Amino acid sequence: MKKKTLFGLIVLVALVIVAYFGYQSVSGNKASQSGSSDKKVLRVATTGVSFPGSYKDDNGNLTGFDVEVAKAVADKIGYDIEFTTTSFDGLFGLLTSGKADAVASSIAITDERKQSYDFSSPYATFKYGVVVQSSSDLTNINELSGKTLAATVGSNQINVINNYDPSITIQTFDDREAALTGVVNGQVDGYSNAKTILAAIIKQKNLDLKILDGELGEENIAIAFNKGQNEDLRKKVDKALAELQADGTIKKLSEKFFSGIDASYKK
Repeated sequence: MKKKTLFGLIVLVALVIVAYFGYQSVSGNKASQSGSSDKKVLRVATTGVSFPGSYKDDNGNLTGFDVEVAKAVADKIGYDIEFTTTSFDGLFGLLTSGKADAVASSIAITDERKQSYDFSSPYATFKYGVVVQSSSDLTNINELSGKTLAATVGSNQINVINNYDPSITIQTFDDREAALTGVVNGQVDGYSNAKTILAAIIKQKNLDLKILDGELGEENIAIAFNKGQNEDLRKKVDKALAELQADGTIKKLSEKFFSGIDASYKK
């Protein structure tokens, strides 16, 4: 009888211990869940290799004009932010496949793109120029007829060049770095992009290049969304961008990343 009583007591103690630690485990999980962020996440697609708009610094951190604008927007609307990087021509694929909510990577608003995507209000205006070797005889964009210019695959520079002068031959490269290398190595006569971007790259990399006088055109830069989707999010982003324009944040970011140039959008 005593053995049965002792055995029952041992079983009872064991059950109490199991129940106690089981409770602690469950309550611990609950604490972890309640302690985690309840913020919504803004998933943004960007290139991560396009200095000075979207690139990784010396510590491997993603930064740049477009990246920091997106971060400031997310902070304004109370969202966490999550970036996914890919080549420029893959950005909209991430958007349409639902792997990103928005694209922020110096995206120009064009009539063609507006057929498939919605855009935030503009946050910058880019004036497109051409960079050539410093030793080139070219001095002005009006001398480009019959020349060959580099452009990145999927970029709006292709349309800008064609609209300016159809006689210009366009050679596409996978990214901006390869396009600039093409100019340095003499594969092409020049490379077209926003003057603010070109000036920043030349200074950062100390390239033996020059920017031609004149401009091929200008376009406004915005954040892109899927057509007809995320309308509430787009409105929140628009409100945030207006506030960031008004308080000078976007101007400061432009001057920081574009060698002192204010490319922020002005109505």
